[in-house]
This record gives sequence, structure tokens and C-alpha cells, in this order.
Amino acid sequence: MTIKKLLNRTILIAVLVTCGSTLHAEQVVIQDNYELHYNTFPSTFLSKEIANTYQITRSKNRGVLSISVMDKSGDEPKAVEANITIEAKNLVHQSKDIKLTKIKEQDDAIYYLGTFALNNEENVNFSIEAKPKGSDTVFLVKFTREFFTD
Repeated sequence: MTIKKLLNRTILIAVLVTCGSTLHAEQVVIQDNYELHYNTFPSTFLSKEIANTYQITRSKNRGVLSISVMDKSGDEPKAVEANITIEAKNLVHQSKDIKLTKIKEQDDAIYYLGTFALNNEENVNFSIEAKPKGSDTVFLVKFTREFFTD
């Protein structure tokens, strides 16, 4: 892994952790031997370098959804791929289009990032269905976030 890529990844992880504590703590759901981690934050929280690396548009009107799945059946937790579907709607049932991109790092980290349009003081209801590959476990998670752009 190049120094620049390692630095970018380190910065992204730091941003995700910082955003979690600034807005909403990262959420974790445990089911069987798996953990589903998810978080949302404004895309402006990403540095220009990170946004460019992952082709994310930085804008006060764009949000980011981050999801990862961990297998905890072994001695060390291991990131695993998953089949994930997202549904997101605001309070007047307008759908938010979120296309997830799988990010697989050389150090075996796997996570999914998606972006979506948002407005000031908008509440978005998210519904996540995630099934780790090779498992019968299915996560069904629903949550609401309010976003502020001004």
C-alpha cells in the first residue's frame, strides 16, 4: 500500500470516527457472530483528498452513509462482504437515491459508502437490509437522522 493511500485511509477512518462522535455515535447492531456498523454524516466532513479518492462530491447538500459488516466468530474480528440494500425516505416519503460503493482495502478492510441529497433540517428514515456473504444472518435496521446544512 502506498504511503499516500495509507494516509488517505487513515484520514477517512479518523473522519468517520470524528463524525460519529460529533453528530451521532456510530451505531452497531450485533446478531449471531456478526456486527453491522453504520453511520451518516454530511459529505463536507470529508477532506478534499478523501472525497477525491472515493469520488464523493463534497457539498452541504450531500450526505454520506457508511456501512461495514464484521465477522466475530474467529479470534480476531474480520471484515466481510455483504449483500446490502438501502431504502431512504424523508418525512413526506420522497425517496433518496443511495448507490453503495464497496471499498476493499489491501489490509482486508471492507466497507460500503453511499451518498444522497439532503436539505436543511431534513429528517431521513433509513432502512438497511444486510446479509453477510456465506451466512444465513440477515440484519434489518431502521433509523432516522436529521441533517442541518446551514
